[in-house]
This record gives sequence, C-alpha cells and structure tokens, in this order.
Amino acid sequence: MNTSKLYVFQRTPAWVIPRIDRPIHAWEKRLFMMFPIIQKFIRGIIYWIYESTALSFTYRLPIRHICQELISYNLIRQVKDEELRRKLAPSFDVGCKRVLVSNDWYPTLQKPNVSLVTSRIREVTSNSIVTQDGNEYPVDIIVWSTGFQVHKIPFEIFGSNGVALSELWAESIQAYRGTTMPNFPNLFLILGPNTSFGYNTTVFMIEAQLNYIMEALLFMQESSASSILVKQNVFEQYNQQLRSKLKNTVWQLGGCHSYYYDAHGNNIGNWPDFTWIYYLLMRNFDHKNYHITKTSYDTSF
Repeated sequence: MNTSKLYVFQRTPAWVIPRIDRPIHAWEKRLFMMFPIIQKFIRGIIYWIYESTALSFTYRLPIRHICQELISYNLIRQVKDEELRRKLAPSFDVGCKRVLVSNDWYPTLQKPNVSLVTSRIREVTSNSIVTQDGNEYPVDIIVWSTGFQVHKIPFEIFGSNGVALSELWAESIQAYRGTTMPNFPNLFLILGPNTSFGYNTTVFMIEAQLNYIMEALLFMQESSASSILVKQNVFEQYNQQLRSKLKNTVWQLGGCHSYYYDAHGNNIGNWPDFTWIYYLLMRNFDHKNYHITKTSYDTSF
C-alpha cells in the first residue's frame, strides 16, 4: 500500500536482529528427501545455535556481552542518523523483552515518507493524533498495535473445589511444569505458565508437553485411573524452585518490565533454563507426584 506519509508512534524501542532466511532450492529439497539425516543434522545445528543463547538469557554468563555488542552493531550498521539511532536504542538488555526478528524495520523507518514519533500520545481527535509535547499529526487511518494479553483466560474453568481458574490465577499464575494444577483433575495445559523463553522454538516445548500428557493418559489407561491430580506440596515446591532460578535471569535483571510479569511482579512467562532440560523433565509421567483415583469400570478400548 502506498502512502504519502506514515507516522510510527513508538512506546518502547526493541532490539532487532536480522531474519536469516532464504528460499530452499529444489535440489536441497530432493537432497533432504533422499537423505533425511542431512535435514535432521541441519535442524540440529540451528537448534543448538539458538539454544546457546540461554547462556546469556538464563545463566547471564559473559557471553551476554558479546550478544549485546553484536545486536547493537546491527543497529549502528543499519541506522546512520545518530538522532534516529538514539530513539531506536533500548535502555534494557537484549532478551529482557521480546527481540524482534526483521530485515525491514530499520530500513522502513529511514524512508523519506516515514517519521518516528517517541512522545507519548495524549489524545486522538477526529482527524489527528496529539502527543504529550503538543504536536498534532493529521491522520486518515490508525493501525492500533498495542500488543496482546496473555494473562486472561478466554473461558471459565472450574476446579473440583468450585473455584474458577481465573479466580485462582488472580492471586498467582502458576502450574506444575506449566501443565497441571492442584484442584483441577485431568486438566492439562499447553504453553501454560513459565513455558516460553524467547531464545528458541516454542514448538519444542509444545512437543515436550504433548509427550508428557500422552504418557499421563497411557498411565491412566493402564492403571484404570479415572483422574489424576498433582499434589499440592509438589506443586508448591516446583514453583518455589522456579521463582528462585528466575531471579538470576535477564528477565529479572535486564532493566525492563514486560508482559512476562503478572500484577504481583511474578514472572509467569519464562522457562529459566535450557529447553533440553525441560524436554528431559517431561519425557516420563511422574505418577508418584500425583493423587491417583481408581475407576471401577473397564477403560480398555
């Protein structure tokens, strides 16, 4: 879409890394079909490259300074105007908020018909946007990009004690391994609390959770169980350890506040370790940490 003038109203600048992407050639696809091990090997390399970022995000090792310099250089390399570069430079560490992956963001902001506005919006009139510094920007169309809400539950779920999940999570959003909770028998979550991270693929976490859930269902079938319920003390101990480990991560020490946190200041979004550790944690269903209710009817099928 062509436009004579585009104003970008920026609330908070973000760190941006290049999108390393390209078309997969036909000969490569044929090679992968003939030798799947090659594709798996390449995917493994990509996985471990991204996984190494956990050394910066979660363990805060000196490698974080290298990551910071490399991503800062990406800004310096692409944005030559010092004033614009200053507006686009975040004041927090890389990883504290979600990192943008784009090859278009910096070039777009430097087009002659694009202006970056960093003053906060004071009001929206019938044909303009007015900022706190008193400037008024005439507009025809407003694209409202305010992010998304991750703390709201789209529908009510009630536990065995009659308490709604939304009411329980109003106090603290927690789950055992991001998947199960006390008072909610047979309820399994996908990408529940503390299962995201921002440095590798979320699909890996989903697959780990699905494996755990399938192992739980197989256990229920084989043991003729009608319900499983994680024990309260196991749930509490797990989350205490999780909170303790999160204290030393970039999300806690990186100098920002993000949607990773709930209203009480608890990080409810991030997994504070390598993803392969979570994978190993979810390989088998730990039935000893659950209350098991047996059924009196045949569950075979």
